[in-house]
Amino acid sequence: MSVDADQLARRVRAINVLIGSHAGSVEVLGVSSQGAVSIRYAGMCTGCEYRPVTTAGTVEPALRDVPGVTRVEVVGARVSDEALARIGATLDQGDAAARAVRVVRRIEAEDELVEGVRP
Repeated sequence: MSVDADQLARRVRAINVLIGSHAGSVEVLGVSSQGAVSIRYAGMCTGCEYRPVTTAGTVEPALRDVPGVTRVEVVGARVSDEALARIGATLDQGDAAARAVRVVRRIEAEDELVEGVRP
């Protein structure tokens, strides 16, 4: 299954609404034929020490929720897959990843409503 570019773009916009409150964003650099999405952080997220938590708790689960996305690779991150897995496991104890997915879906739905009203 390939990744729908429009659906991925909508999801990234919704993620950016969330992390935009921290003056940051993510940018998609590419999508492999196997569904791996390469991203990089921009703005204040570039040097933020909490970027691994944002990745594991918000960005990765929200992107992996897009059909066809199999992996999220962060360019410029110096965090091992094992460390991200540990962070993710800790966050999952509080259901943070599921909450993040629900929130970005709600942002997408609100954006679609607004788009439907615009001329």
